[in-house]
Amino acid sequence: MSVRVRPASPADAAGILAVVEDAFSYGGTRDANEALAIVRATWSTQQHRALVELVADENGAIVGHLQAAPGRLDGDPTLVTGVAPVCVGAAQQGRGAGGALMEALIGAAEDRRWPLLVLLGDPGYYERFGFESAAPLGLSYPPVGADNPHFQARKLSGYAEAMRGEFGYCWE
Repeated sequence: MSVRVRPASPADAAGILAVVEDAFSYGGTRDANEALAIVRATWSTQQHRALVELVADENGAIVGHLQAAPGRLDGDPTLVTGVAPVCVGAAQQGRGAGGALMEALIGAAEDRRWPLLVLLGDPGYYERFGFESAAPLGLSYPPVGADNPHFQARKLSGYAEAMRGEFGYCWE
């Protein structure tokens, strides 16, 4: 796969929504509406704010997408950054686009001096990018419970042990 990861632009909106819908409704077993709502809400709440939004582009077609924006800890604004959603179109899954997106995100987060990334996802997939269970770090995400192994964190160079508490995404 010859995929190029690049920052998303406003002209990518339709392609982003299409790949999110495809990725989250694959096989008819999942409902893409929640992921689509997250993308739209992040766009609306993060205008002119800190947002990393990347697309995986294959020959001019968007085949993957992710968003990351600072959220809240215990209700207060923070640089702890929530990643959601991360997706790759069904036909391109397993071919490296998701990994390329995650590596580019980690680099962008380090460049911005964000101290910590958090996400909900498969521990078996995200551990290869340095993610670990968030609970031992003193972080929780109330909608999934305090010890849910799918709520994960990736410490970056600015991480401090004091970053503890209940996390809230920017769109909540």
